[in-house]
Amino acid sequence: MAAMHEGVPVNLMLFRERAAIGVMSWGTLLTLVPDPILEETKGALRYDRRLREHAELRETVQRLLKGTQKGRNVASYASYIAAGLRNDLGNAWSTPPLCLWSSRPLRFTGDDSDKPALGRPVVASLPLGNPVIAIDAETQVAAMHKIMNDPAAFELDDTELSDMAVPYELYWGISSEEARQIFHDRNLFGVPVAKTLALSMDQRDFGTTVAQHAMAMTTVQVDDKPVEFTKYVNTKKRQLAKTDTEWVTLSALRSLAVTVMLGKPGIEETSGTIESSRIPNFQSTEVRDQVAATVSLIISSFSDEFSKRTAITTPAVLAGVGAAAHTTMPWSTDESHMEREEFVSLLKDIRWDREPQYWEGVAAKRTAKGELSFAGGAKDSGHRVCDAILRPDSPLGLRIRGK
Repeated sequence: MAAMHEGVPVNLMLFRERAAIGVMSWGTLLTLVPDPILEETKGALRYDRRLREHAELRETVQRLLKGTQKGRNVASYASYIAAGLRNDLGNAWSTPPLCLWSSRPLRFTGDDSDKPALGRPVVASLPLGNPVIAIDAETQVAAMHKIMNDPAAFELDDTELSDMAVPYELYWGISSEEARQIFHDRNLFGVPVAKTLALSMDQRDFGTTVAQHAMAMTTVQVDDKPVEFTKYVNTKKRQLAKTDTEWVTLSALRSLAVTVMLGKPGIEETSGTIESSRIPNFQSTEVRDQVAATVSLIISSFSDEFSKRTAITTPAVLAGVGAAAHTTMPWSTDESHMEREEFVSLLKDIRWDREPQYWEGVAAKRTAKGELSFAGGAKDSGHRVCDAILRPDSPLGLRIRGK
């Protein structure tokens, strides 16, 4: 009589001797991998031996959720996953495959059960009670549990959730030290994207939408010929190198758009998501068009200064210019309201050369070597730049005008 193998059957494809990829249902996955938030709740562990054993093993390869930024991200991650499952995001959403570790060996079935071939589908069985740990993407696991614990709160149905598929990597036959090393390597070599760069790629962020609209509608003069401004915007970097041929980054252009839209308060929000409903009593399309028109006029009017990458292209100066340009917006409450052309005339008196006599103490400072540095973001100097632009007779206003 053939031996009976109790366990959870999984369909896998091996890519290394002790590593495979596969897909399983939400219900199966969340049964195999307990909620890490629950495992950090002492009361939940007291009378559940298997949960306690799983929590103890998890501690050897994972970091805590409670009281950390990782834990605080669970709610927003759950909302994002739920929005994707509800099809609110269309095809523009994704979560990475989970990285799982089985602390016990798998049992393979079939003709090649002794030594399964790499790159071919195989069937294996995870022994019952087998501690399966999420080495990576644990925040995603916690978010999935949060949705499964109260699907109605996310406008989802638990029966549909149970059958949804989850991709994963599975490692087995390795020690806890090796599993911990995998955790270390993934977190060490996976470089997080700078927030400002990530925002400039976020097609659901209104600030990015406005900046891209302004970019698309703008032409600049290069060698007395009209050229599309998009050619001179770097959409991949947060900062330009001296050898880059572009004039400005998309993240800096977004800062200009956000501050034109919101004024001085926008200087503090250049690194935050902007909702399309941010300006009350105005349609989002009107806000987009008004802001984009001002941004476009500034760029086209000073294309020479942008092409030479003078002070006007630095993040702090762009944010200050945008905050001052907010006075041209129909929703601006600033008493010194002006038309776009009037504002551009105000900018023409400014000396944009990166020289200390104009910008030191406004948007730049001396380094230890005595050189002028514009390092720092919009929040560092944006307010001073804005005041210097709008108050020509002030000490800073006179300085940037070379008087």
